[in-house]
Amino acid sequence: MSQGSAAVDALLDREAAAAAVTHYATALDARDWHAYRALFTDEIAIDYGSIGSLVATVAADDWTNRCRALEGFDATAHQLHNIIATIEGDRATVTSIVDAVHVVGVEDRALLGDLIGRYTHQLVRQGGWKIAGVTLTVVAYPAGKEAFEAAFAAARAIFAEGNSA
Repeated sequence: MSQGSAAVDALLDREAAAAAVTHYATALDARDWHAYRALFTDEIAIDYGSIGSLVATVAADDWTNRCRALEGFDATAHQLHNIIATIEGDRATVTSIVDAVHVVGVEDRALLGDLIGRYTHQLVRQGGWKIAGVTLTVVAYPAGKEAFEAAFAAARAIFAEGNSA
């Protein structure tokens, strides 16, 4: 393999790993739970402790079902940028900045829960890149942490109401 060919292969490998992370955000916002679940290994290490949420290794099916609570929002937009993929053999680390906007209507007003943070995704090669771990580190809550928490509480209540039967 020529040096040029190896460089192209390495670039394509990094792009494929970064694409898996982009699909993570895209599937969340589209509420495409089948596509979202397909991104993961069977178990996934989750660290969302910076927002007071889950820090554990869980079944990917359970994580996907937990994320369905986003259906309580009228809209979400997980915008990723500054994406950097580093490959080491059959493992990859993809870091990115996320600007995550969550909007939910309550009575006659909209609640906005937004955050700016850093994602670190750990991936393994399993017939393509699969996400084996996700860490979210919050940098800021532009509308305030209280607004973020209020929006999530309202969305969880709406989701629970719509899924109680």
